[in-house]
Amino acid sequence: MLARALAVFAAVVIASTGHAAPYPEPLDLGQGVYVFVGAREEASPANGGHVANQGFIVAAEGVIVIDSGLSAGFAEHMLRVIRARTGKPLALVVLTWPMDEAIFGAAVLQERGAPVLAHEAAARLIAERCERCLAQRRKTLGEDLMAGTRVPRPDRVVRGSQTLLLAGRRLELIDADGAAAPGSIAVWDPESGVLFAGGLASFGRIPDTGSGALDVWIKALGRLAALPARTVVPAHGPPGPPASLAKVAAYLAALQSRTQQAYVAGMSLLEAPRKVRVGEYRRWALYETLHPRNVHHAYLALERRELEGDPAIEWDAPPASRRRP
Repeated sequence: MLARALAVFAAVVIASTGHAAPYPEPLDLGQGVYVFVGAREEASPANGGHVANQGFIVAAEGVIVIDSGLSAGFAEHMLRVIRARTGKPLALVVLTWPMDEAIFGAAVLQERGAPVLAHEAAARLIAERCERCLAQRRKTLGEDLMAGTRVPRPDRVVRGSQTLLLAGRRLELIDADGAAAPGSIAVWDPESGVLFAGGLASFGRIPDTGSGALDVWIKALGRLAALPARTVVPAHGPPGPPASLAKVAAYLAALQSRTQQAYVAGMSLLEAPRKVRVGEYRRWALYETLHPRNVHHAYLALERRELEGDPAIEWDAPPASRRRP
C-alpha cells in the first residue's frame, strides 16, 4: 500500500510542476492517516519552504495534526486539504520538535480552535529563540512567502512518555528529550501502525544534528525500532519501513566515531569538517551541505566532554599534544 501511495505522490509532484503553489497533496497511508512529504532540499522560495513532513489523522471524533509546516501559507493549505476530506473539528496539533519547519504553521491552526501540544523543553526553546528564527526566515524566504506567520505558544506541555486518548483515538507520545533536539518526541499510532518519528528520523537525507546529542539520539532510535510499526514517517524524506531507522542510527554512529578519531589524532576544528567523511552516505540529500556542519557540532561536543573530564573517551595522546585551531 505504501508503494502505491508513493507512486501516486510522485505522479502528483510531476503533474504539479510549474504551478504557482509548491505545496503537495498528501499521501494516504490508510486508517485515516495522511502525510505531506517535503522536498529533500534547503528551504527556498522555489519550494515554498516546504522541506519537512507533516501529517494528520482523521480520528472518529476529530483531526489530530502532527507538525504544522514552516509558514502560515502551508498551514492554510493543510487546512484546505483537511476540510476537503472531513468536517470534523481540529482536536490537537502535536509539535514533535522545536525546529522552524515543524512549528511555524501552528499559530494558524490555533486560530481555528486547535490546541497545540509540545514537550516542555521544546516549548521553552521556542519561546527563547524562535522570534529570531522567524525574522531570519522572513529575510531569506521573503515577506510574501512568510506572510501571516507567527511564533506559536503551545497551549499544553508534556514531559515523559505517555498515552493520549483523544478524539476517539489512542496515541502514544514517546519522550526523546535531547535526542534530535530539546523536547524531541515521537508519536505512535497503534491503530494504523504508523510511527511519526519527527526529527528523530531523516530518510535519504542527512539529518541536521546541530541541536541534538548523538548518544541520546542513537538510543532513542533503538527504542523506536522496537515498536511494531508498519510505516515510519520521518521529519525529512519519504515514509519508509522501520528498518530505515537503523540506517539513521548508523550514520550518527559513523559521524560520532570518525569525528572522535580525527579529534584524538589532533585534527583541528577547521580541518575536521573538510576531512571527516562518511562516504557511504554521500548519496543522501544535502550530504555536502549538512555533513560538514554535523562534523563541526560533533567536534565541539567532544571538546566539551574533554573539558568535563569524560572518562568514556580514551585519548590517544595527552591533551597538550593535540592541536587546536
